[in-house]
Amino acid sequence: MRDNALSGKDLFGASADNPDTYLCVLPLFHSFGQTVIQNGAFAFGGTVVMLPRFEAAPALGLMLKEKVTFFAGVPTMYWGLLGALDASVDVKAIAANLRVAVAGGAALPVEVHHQFEERFGVTILEGYGLSETSPVASFSRFGEPVRVGSIGTPIPGVEMKPDRPGEPGTRSPTPTASARSPSRATTS
Repeated sequence: MRDNALSGKDLFGASADNPDTYLCVLPLFHSFGQTVIQNGAFAFGGTVVMLPRFEAAPALGLMLKEKVTFFAGVPTMYWGLLGALDASVDVKAIAANLRVAVAGGAALPVEVHHQFEERFGVTILEGYGLSETSPVASFSRFGEPVRVGSIGTPIPGVEMKPDRPGEPGTRSPTPTASARSPSRATTS
């Protein structure tokens, strides 16, 4: 998990010299929220703004009030944010602060990706992971062209190759050493 947290430098341009302000709407008992938000923020001296339960309007309000620079969520959260935009939301001010947006947990619909980029001026970076990879295995890189719908490339220290169509096999220095599809044996 330490390596995943520190990979924020390569993946998202994280820096202790200019730490991000993260809006935490993901549960911290889940590996996505714990690694990308909590550990990622703490690894670089960032600030974590907590919202106990995701609701789009309060999330947008906190993004504005706290000058959030980093948002991570599942696709339905992005859909919710877009649906909550109305004349009362200062999208321009939120967009001026927002530097990184990441999605995981499920495939992000192309329409949501394009609408978010159009409204906020930020490209959503998608990734892939599972608990056995602590949890990030691959991600699109900040500042590089994104292929919408792609899980990106393996993060430092992780090797990936197709196990079966649609099922990436991974090998990494994480606690389980590697992960394969559930029907196959795990190798180290």
